[in-house]
Amino acid sequence: MERTYKIPMNVCKSWSCPNLGIPNADDYIYPVYRLGYATLECQKCGSLPPLFNEKECDDWFSLFMHEKLGATGQGCPRCYTTTIIRYGHTRAGSPRFQCRACQYVFTPLQINSRHRSNIDWLLSQLERGLYAGEITEHRILSLAVNWCERHLYGSAPSVTHIATSTLVVPFQGNVANQCLYVVLSTDVHSGKVVQVTTNYCDWKAGASLLYHEISPPFSHALLPRDVEYVHEREVHFMKRIQFDEIQYGSAKLKRNDRGSIIRPAVAIHGHFQRLKRRFPDVIHHYLAHECVLRGGAITAWSAHVGIGKTDLWYIAESATGTVSADKPFRLTDTRRIGWWENVWERWENGEQSKMIGLLTGQRRTENPVLTSLGSCTAFVNWLKKHPWSLRSDSYGPRVVSQHVVALGYIYNQQLG
Repeated sequence: MERTYKIPMNVCKSWSCPNLGIPNADDYIYPVYRLGYATLECQKCGSLPPLFNEKECDDWFSLFMHEKLGATGQGCPRCYTTTIIRYGHTRAGSPRFQCRACQYVFTPLQINSRHRSNIDWLLSQLERGLYAGEITEHRILSLAVNWCERHLYGSAPSVTHIATSTLVVPFQGNVANQCLYVVLSTDVHSGKVVQVTTNYCDWKAGASLLYHEISPPFSHALLPRDVEYVHEREVHFMKRIQFDEIQYGSAKLKRNDRGSIIRPAVAIHGHFQRLKRRFPDVIHHYLAHECVLRGGAITAWSAHVGIGKTDLWYIAESATGTVSADKPFRLTDTRRIGWWENVWERWENGEQSKMIGLLTGQRRTENPVLTSLGSCTAFVNWLKKHPWSLRSDSYGPRVVSQHVVALGYIYNQQLG
């Protein structure tokens, strides 16, 4: 009997295919090595998504969801749903919760008034760039991050448009010039950060999930955010050992670090799976031009994408973080680009130009002003100017991962 995984990874990811997001379909053949690495072949549409070790992914997702949903009280750590109710108290007086789907009873990490005072102090220090990172403060930082995750941005029904981008931040590792991969999602309308995930986890991950630097990272700095950029980006995808292998630089942990640096593809899937549970009714996703972001988003929202309820878009635009709405955008070009032959539209208004890729069968771009990664770029620019950025390479990957979440909370508070 074939094992059923809570979050199936080896599924078809073609938006128009009846097998989209469906595990163990009769039309699947695997492993297939036509592209030089193990893939799943969907005979219904001919797609060849890379194969994951689903056993190791399932183990990782279990710990990830326990940490991100169960500890914060945002969802069930066993079945990953967010339909939970209050269920009395423990002997110590801490509130318990029960999952309405699987009836599992759990107690989130508790934060009392004394902890809250320490958290407020630590966040004020971090806001001013004064956090020193002493070992004695790591417990306070863990509590602070749990608090920030809980209050970063509620699962408000008004969140319908989410932008997702990525960045790398330095950390203190085994050698110089270490970087962590960060996945960032923001609410397009309010500009607030809704979720942050890094590719560091505080436990030992399976061997197939670990990050291995293989080739030089792709540089965005030398390419314009226009047609040439999109072409070059697509060429870079094809030069990878496999489509979901993102190389972004050196990331080697110290020998005494108990955690793991995992492949960005795994972190991306974890990010979107958690995002789907917190914001199930998102209508539009605006994604930085990265094929794994599309794969993670379409896998998480496959049921909605399949019936046309949720659309995905690629965005390539100038990294200013601002949108010029004074002059109307006009469509200047439409073409198919890349191995997947995605439809791309070029829009410009005399001051800005952007490339918008239609990923899930949309007929037209809904609004070229709104269709933007500006909310993500604004936070990234704020983070680069923050005093913390000058010191992040003196902290370990666990602390840096926690800091980025806390700084997202601080940023939201400043937006009001």
